[in-house]
Amino acid sequence: MKNIPLKLLFFISVLTLAACNKEDDLVVQNDAFSAKVTQNAALPLTVTAKDQIRFDLVITTDSATALKAAVLHLDENELHSASASADNKIVVQYTYTLDKDEVGKSLIFRLVVSDEKGRSVNKDFTIYVQSAPADIRITIPEDAPAEILDNETADFNIAVTSENDIKYIKTFADGNEITSLTKETFTNPREDSYHFTYQPTAADADKTLAFLVEVMDVMGNIVKKEFTLTIKRSQAADFTAYFDVNLGAQRSVAHGPFFNAANGEVYATTGSASKSGDIDLVVFYSGSSRAYNITSPTLASVSEFIYTVAAYGDDAMVNWPTRNQTLIKKISISREEFDLAAASDIEAFYTGAAGAAEESSGGLADNNVMVFRTADSKYGLLYVKSRSANANTGHLTVDIKMQK
Repeated sequence: MKNIPLKLLFFISVLTLAACNKEDDLVVQNDAFSAKVTQNAALPLTVTAKDQIRFDLVITTDSATALKAAVLHLDENELHSASASADNKIVVQYTYTLDKDEVGKSLIFRLVVSDEKGRSVNKDFTIYVQSAPADIRITIPEDAPAEILDNETADFNIAVTSENDIKYIKTFADGNEITSLTKETFTNPREDSYHFTYQPTAADADKTLAFLVEVMDVMGNIVKKEFTLTIKRSQAADFTAYFDVNLGAQRSVAHGPFFNAANGEVYATTGSASKSGDIDLVVFYSGSSRAYNITSPTLASVSEFIYTVAAYGDDAMVNWPTRNQTLIKKISISREEFDLAAASDIEAFYTGAAGAAEESSGGLADNNVMVFRTADSKYGLLYVKSRSANANTGHLTVDIKMQK
C-alpha cells in the first residue's frame, strides 16, 4: 500500500467522516441485490499502530434471495469469511492487529457480500493509522445547552489542550464543515478556548442536530468530539411533521405499505381491511417501470394487480369496506422549501401546481416531492429521502408534513 500525501490524507479524513459517521447502518446495493450492514461496534476513523481494529458486523437483506457469505479483504488479501445462518443473516466478527509499518497509511478494508444466485455487493471501510496516540483533549462545558429554541443562539466556549501545537480546530454539523467556526491561528498554540456559536435556521426546528469538533495538531494527530443540540420550535406549528417514515413495497416484510396521514401510523397488509378507513396512501413497486409509486387507495390498478385476493385474501383492497380517495400532484421544490413550508404553503403548493391531480405519484426517485389532499380535505407534503433496493421487497424513507 502506498503512502498518501498529508494534505490528501486530511481531505480523505473529512470525506470519510461525512460518508460514514452519520449512521451506524450502512446499505450497499446494486440494481438486483442489496445488503444492510449494521455495525454493532462502530469502526474508528483513525487508530494507532498499538491498536486493534475489531469488526463486529451483522448483514441482512430486504431482497427475496438468500444470502450466502461475506468475505473481508485488505489489499485484495482475504482476511476473514463468514457464511449465512438459517435466518438469512451473516455475522462477521474479526479483529485485525496493526503493524508499525502501516503508520501514516489509510487501510481500505473491503467487505464483499454474496447471495445464493452468485451476485455480490461490496462496502469499503477506510481507517487511517496514526503514528502515536494523540494527546489532545476537547472538553465541552457542563453548562452547554442540550436544547434551545429556534429563535435563540447556542453560545459557549470549548476547552482544547494539546501536547503538540494545534494546527486547526473545526466544527461540522451533520458532516458539513461550518467554515465560519474554523480556527487556524492561536495565541497559545497548545491551549485554546474555542468559541462555539450556532443560530438555528427555520429548517432546524423540531430536529436534533449532531455537531462534531475536530482538532488536528502539527504532527497530523486528529481527535474528534461529538455533541448534540435539540432545536425546539418557539411558536406552535400549524402542521404535524413525520420524519424518517419507512413505507414498504408490496412484498416488504420489514415495513408496511399503507400510511395514515392523520397520525403518521404505517400499517402492514395483514389486518389492513379493518384499518381501511384510516388509510390515505398506498405504496407499491412497479416491476415494469422499476420504480416506487405512491397512490390513492381508490386507484383501480393497485387493487386489481397489486393488493389482490390471490395474494392477500380477506385483506385484499377489493375487500376493504372503505377506500379513501387521495389526490396527488408531483411538484419540484428544494429540500429547504420543504423544511420551511407551513400549513398555508402546503395548500398553496397543491392549488398552485400545474395540471390535474391524479390518484398516483408515478415513479419516485430520491429527492422527489409530492403534495396531496386527503379525503378529509387535509393537505400534505411528502419528500423522498431515500430508497432501498429496487425491488418489491424494498422500501422508501420519506419525510411528511400534514396540515393540522
